[in-house]
Amino acid sequence: MPTVRNGVILDNIDNLVNAIKQDPNVAKVQFHAHSEWRGGTQAEVTISDMFSNGNNIMGPERQFKLIVDEPAVLGGKDEYPNPVEYLASALCGCLTAGIATNAALFNTELEKINVDVRVNFDIHGVLGMDRSKPNGPLDLHYTVTLKGKNGANVDALRKSKETLDKKSPIKNTIELPLRVTTEFIVEE
Repeated sequence: MPTVRNGVILDNIDNLVNAIKQDPNVAKVQFHAHSEWRGGTQAEVTISDMFSNGNNIMGPERQFKLIVDEPAVLGGKDEYPNPVEYLASALCGCLTAGIATNAALFNTELEKINVDVRVNFDIHGVLGMDRSKPNGPLDLHYTVTLKGKNGANVDALRKSKETLDKKSPIKNTIELPLRVTTEFIVEE
């Protein structure tokens, strides 16, 4: 019977840690997303592959589809979230999963995790109206609300959140410099 706490399968984490101890290259992971234009401001994004040490570790049955759009004021149909909303949701998901996992690892049972993310922009730059304004967000703020089960220790709850503040891959991607490369292909 697997060890599960807060819905987190702890045995899977232990197995991964042991695999990395045996071969540190297993920790070299690549996530992959591919989009195709659907017209207007919409794109269909497919997420399927996840590589570890150069090998696709996901089966062909793993395939997720997301549709990205823009609100009407930005020329879209507003039928799906826009990229910034997906970014905010990625941070919500990362923080929620990480806090649940940390609490499980710290032997703390949770009843509730709510994450609220707010991304603030001045879209003068995005619209090309004022080049002195940034094209990206001005700032981001998130609030985490936790409730433990059975009188969970407040310090353990705080530790679950504060540990993730330092370790969240999505938070780190947003706030730290990231080397980005690009290619351009024209089909004939």
